[in-house]
Amino acid sequence: MELWRGLALGVSFIAQFGSGASAQPAVPAEVAKVRAEIRDTCGGRATFKPGFQRTADFNGDGQPDYLLDYGQSECVGGILTNPFCGSAGCTLDILISSGGGYRQAYGSNVQDWSLAQAGGKSVLVLSLHGSACGRSGHIGCQRRLVWNGDKFVAAGRR
Repeated sequence: MELWRGLALGVSFIAQFGSGASAQPAVPAEVAKVRAEIRDTCGGRATFKPGFQRTADFNGDGQPDYLLDYGQSECVGGILTNPFCGSAGCTLDILISSGGGYRQAYGSNVQDWSLAQAGGKSVLVLSLHGSACGRSGHIGCQRRLVWNGDKFVAAGRR
């Protein structure tokens, strides 16, 4: 009987206070706002895959900067295609920590992206639709961007 009472108390504690294991980490208000806007576009229901939100420290302030990959979100229900993706790729937003909050530092469609390191800095590697590079759409291109203290610029520039 004592074993069951102990189990019941444990289940009651978890139900009331949570296990902590499944608790979502707090995100800045600006990230929460983007998630809410995606839900609104999706008619109130959207899911976010683990790859939707990643972090890096582009500006070197020790605070996470957020990369939000809209291709990693899905509308639940009636919308069959992702409204944030097209032939130019999917929307990628980057929110940079700034003055105790976050501001959008990048927002455009990309066909793919990754992070690299060069000279101790995070480098954003983008695969883009050809039109972003003055080419035909089907002839894609790649850009490498670094943070210059104010905005993203081509790697190697200041």
